[in-house]
Amino acid sequence: MGSRYDVLKQIIDLWEEYENNTDQIQLKDFAEWLNLQIKGRPDLTEKPAMSRFRNSPSIQSQPLKNFDEPTRFMEYISRISRFNEFYTRKFFEGLPINSRLEFLFLQTVNLTGKAKKTDLINYLLVEYTTGMDIIKRLINNGLLQETLNENDKRVKLLEITEEGKNQLLIAEKRLKDERTMFLACTSMNKWKKTMPVLEEICDFHNDIYNNHNNKPYPELLNLMDSLKHLHQ
Repeated sequence: MGSRYDVLKQIIDLWEEYENNTDQIQLKDFAEWLNLQIKGRPDLTEKPAMSRFRNSPSIQSQPLKNFDEPTRFMEYISRISRFNEFYTRKFFEGLPINSRLEFLFLQTVNLTGKAKKTDLINYLLVEYTTGMDIIKRLINNGLLQETLNENDKRVKLLEITEEGKNQLLIAEKRLKDERTMFLACTSMNKWKKTMPVLEEICDFHNDIYNNHNNKPYPELLNLMDSLKHLHQ
């Protein structure tokens, strides 16, 4: 039944789009317009991802709970992050801030006052090219601006604009709603108990990432073996 109502809702949404693009509203014209839309927009006839995956034998035969506990722990963290990114994009609809990373870049510059591009990229743990693309989009959208470093005229610093501050306030309010929605499935007492573990892992690997990221994996294994006793 749900899928039938989804189709009806889709037709209603298309009717609204049709109304906004024409002065003469007629059923025959709408049918012709709808036919053209279906031919030119493949997304209208695609089934939602969840309905495609629901009956997928490969998904059903490999449930996450069959993995060993360390794998499950890491996968749950990864999946929660992807869920959060998905919801964040929805809550940012209509804003010039399009993702959690763009929000974090803008928020970090706002909190620090001014920041070097490379410092910002390293702090937020993203690849250099990805970070530069994000910074470029925020500048082009009028949310960040470049200023000269008074101590070193060769270096440009990032600074948030007034428009950036206004959009950041809106984004922060939406993210507060997103967090409330996201964590509504469990009590505060439960998720707060995981904070010390997550903070310990994050602090440990933040140091490794910033100081030893150029090492190959055999050296990383040896490094972990020597450092793990300090964190048990």
